[in-house]
Amino acid sequence: MSTNLSKLVIAFAIAAGLVPTHVGAQAYPTKPITFVVPNLAGGSSDLIARAVGALLQRTLGQPVIIDNKPGASEMIAAEFVARAAPDGHTIAIFSNALAINETLSPGRKYDLQRDLTPVAKLAELPFALIVAAAVPATSVKEFVDHAKSNPGKLSYGHVGVGAPHYLTMEWFKRVAAIDLLPVPYRSSPPVYSGLLGGEIQVTVGALGGASQFIEDGRVRALAAMSARRPTSQPKLPTISEAGYPEFDLVPWMGVFVPAGTPPDVIRKLEAALLQAAASPELRDQLQRVGLEPLVAGAAEFGALVKRDTDNWAKVVKELGAGPNNASR
Repeated sequence: MSTNLSKLVIAFAIAAGLVPTHVGAQAYPTKPITFVVPNLAGGSSDLIARAVGALLQRTLGQPVIIDNKPGASEMIAAEFVARAAPDGHTIAIFSNALAINETLSPGRKYDLQRDLTPVAKLAELPFALIVAAAVPATSVKEFVDHAKSNPGKLSYGHVGVGAPHYLTMEWFKRVAAIDLLPVPYRSSPPVYSGLLGGEIQVTVGALGGASQFIEDGRVRALAAMSARRPTSQPKLPTISEAGYPEFDLVPWMGVFVPAGTPPDVIRKLEAALLQAAASPELRDQLQRVGLEPLVAGAAEFGALVKRDTDNWAKVVKELGAGPNNASR
């Protein structure tokens, strides 16, 4: 068969649907996109997903359906996404809980590096050292001095042994050589209720969730738990400025897809996400809930995820935190 005739036969076969063609980024998406959220409706990740989903729907021309799958420190949602078809039609928003789980939860049924691919970081969630108004401290130094003068008498609230709140505070306790009693709560709102009601005296938590209490003077933010001042509160000193430069583990939120998703589909989704993140509409929504719209593309985000996984592994091991085999 001549070369020209071969080309004609192949062309005819493709036109007739006898030879499969590669469905790449140009065709993607070909059906509705499922946007998995690892938390209940109303939380920060849910608010971001709904705002981003609406913008993706406009850009990509397909419905974006929010699917809330809470539980097990984001592992239930992560396992679901890891098993989904790698075609770009299942995406998810996750936090740095994924990086912590790699060390703290050996019983998980997926592997972050093997089964999930980072596409874009959308935001950071600044944490701060926050004390009740009754605590006689207006700086980190004054708080540390107060804690050392009252060993074992001060309590701090957290939302679980595997959460960044707990690990960050336990690390700070160790570095600052202070003795604080950990008190667990089911979620962040009860932590602040405990802080306001005198059950606890201090916590490490998101600035966004505490902003109303900081503004009315019922709690006091002493320092951002990072090496950089939050853009939302540029006057708030960092924990590094207070003499603890090793703290720079800022919680993030970003979009992932199942590993094996075609690179051209990832590039198209990445471009759509970065376009959404650049919109004033989304930036305003993020800032209203205390999130900082600090964006990174797939390569930079992937490097951050790997670095954070390694850093949290060191923290977990140094603290001697036990594995968290969450019940499924």
